[in-house]
Amino acid sequence: MTEPDQPRLIRHAGRTMDPRTATPARAAASVAGRSPGAGVRSVVQFRRALTRDERARVQREHGLALTDYLPDGAYVESVPADRVADLERDPLVQAVLAFGADLRRPATGGRRSLVRRQRPRYEVALFADADGPTVLAELAGLGAQEPVVLDDRPHGGTVKIRFGLPEPVEPALDGIAGLDDVRWLDEVGEAKLDSSEVAPPVVAAVARDWAAPLWRLGLTGAGQVIGVMDSPVDLGHRFFADPQQQVGPSHRKVTGYRNAVAEPPARHGTFVAGIAAGDDPGRPGGHPDRGVAWAARLTYGNADDIERAGVLAYLAAAAADGAHVHTNSWHDEPEIQYDQLAADLDTFTWNHEEHLVLGSAGNRGERMGPPGTAKNVLSVAASLGPAPAGFGDGATGPAADGRHKPEVMAPGCSIRSAVVGTAAGVDLDRHVFGSLTAICASSWATPAVAALAALVRQYYVDGHHPGGPLVPSAALLRATVIAGCLPDSPGSYPSDTGGWGAVRVDETLRGPLLVRDVRHAGGLDTGESATLEVDVAGPARPLSVTLVWTDPPGLAGSDAPAVNALDLTVEPPHGGPPLHGNVFAGGFSTPGEASGRRDTVQRVLVREPVPGRWTVRVTATAVHVGNPGQGYALTVAGDIAQLF
Repeated sequence: MTEPDQPRLIRHAGRTMDPRTATPARAAASVAGRSPGAGVRSVVQFRRALTRDERARVQREHGLALTDYLPDGAYVESVPADRVADLERDPLVQAVLAFGADLRRPATGGRRSLVRRQRPRYEVALFADADGPTVLAELAGLGAQEPVVLDDRPHGGTVKIRFGLPEPVEPALDGIAGLDDVRWLDEVGEAKLDSSEVAPPVVAAVARDWAAPLWRLGLTGAGQVIGVMDSPVDLGHRFFADPQQQVGPSHRKVTGYRNAVAEPPARHGTFVAGIAAGDDPGRPGGHPDRGVAWAARLTYGNADDIERAGVLAYLAAAAADGAHVHTNSWHDEPEIQYDQLAADLDTFTWNHEEHLVLGSAGNRGERMGPPGTAKNVLSVAASLGPAPAGFGDGATGPAADGRHKPEVMAPGCSIRSAVVGTAAGVDLDRHVFGSLTAICASSWATPAVAALAALVRQYYVDGHHPGGPLVPSAALLRATVIAGCLPDSPGSYPSDTGGWGAVRVDETLRGPLLVRDVRHAGGLDTGESATLEVDVAGPARPLSVTLVWTDPPGLAGSDAPAVNALDLTVEPPHGGPPLHGNVFAGGFSTPGEASGRRDTVQRVLVREPVPGRWTVRVTATAVHVGNPGQGYALTVAGDIAQLF
């Protein structure tokens, strides 16, 4: 946590400012001419992270919301004009600045260099108290064409307006960023499917052999629904067809299907869906290339529809169809990586604690982008085969703000799945190389990990864990998937290509496995901590401690989108030096100062733990936005005593 006497910088929209010397006008200068109750768009920065009581006092006395966090230690607020002066005098407040037009769009103008339409479209996200019709009229006056309004308020978001502009666009964009009700302005990106053009060096008969140990545990995906957002799935393929039922709750495989642009069935989406949950109804669980969660069902949404419907509405529709795991084998490449799409994904997961969203890591040579780079989204790269295996495909991390992305690897090379336009065809994907046998793609690894997450969810919900039935949070699903990952090769860990390593979920679920799943309602506040004592029998297995939390959404345009900070500390028996989360040497934890990186995943991994009672501690160093606290999930695996 930053000390009160140190500078707390504002980092947003590609700009870094010291409030003590910043050029934006003080909010007080914007008060002139406004009615007393009129809101002044302001950046309110505090001297330190507030406690729960301090947040309540500031909200009560100054009318602040304290929900739109801006690093470091600030919030974007609509401050009543007659309260600005009192707010500036509050001893907890360091500065109150105007939230000007330069903080409402990327410093470079928001042009996307790699993924861009011939005729770009733009999007404004509005403040919660904005007057939509007034903004539409103002946009029209600045030349906006073909506006589309997305009202995401029912899904926890805000109102957005998407539109085109005639050339030259810069004068209009400058005027739009200066509109009082506009919170963020950016160019709308496009979903880029993540099928790489990287051929594997060796063709391996991977199939789904690596998932077989989980099937032998009785985990098939039964009772689970996986949301797939991709190109259209071929429902005529035997893996998905049900001649007796329409798509819906009674369909054997597909509970929902949304394709507003009416695109025909496509190679990519059909292949992805087959990897996740494809199955031959003539021999359930018997097809050699069945999906990883072959007994699960799917709900589908066309990724191209999100421009018209928005990602929040699509995720909400998938959730209504029963999905708790959502897979995305595509990405965007925005100028500022944490754009409105990333913020929306984190909004959904923050408001729906039991929903896990996954995103592919992109392709070699590309820039990373959302969904995979959103804070709460599990980012997946492709490995050449099951663990231990080398890296196959994916964009190189870390995320732009230094967070560890991608987070895991799974087999994505020489994969066989459903072939579009056939009744029951299954083959390697040959689209890119023609005569070559296969490609590597994070697109294929991502639905495989989503299916694993569905199996993990079944493990908890159906009571396979010794602790009994449990409805897991998304944080617990992420922690369980990551818990079994080990270094696959020498070098830095986690790596910028394979993250925490190749997934080994079967080893984790065979146990013993100790879990703690804490929702936001019972979560931690600034300065609070929770302690767990674990009895380790000896060094037969590495001790793996994994902490994951679902962070509140940052503001679109944030250069440092992390909001809350939790720290993981593991203390060995007999007073040995403590081990802090994400401090590694040679692939395993080593004593040292806590990492300053703002990841929502922290791990301690001990190669040969000494026997005795270990202490695991989770500390909330800064909770800037709570609901009312910050929830978290903790897994402990190794040669441990199973305690409940």
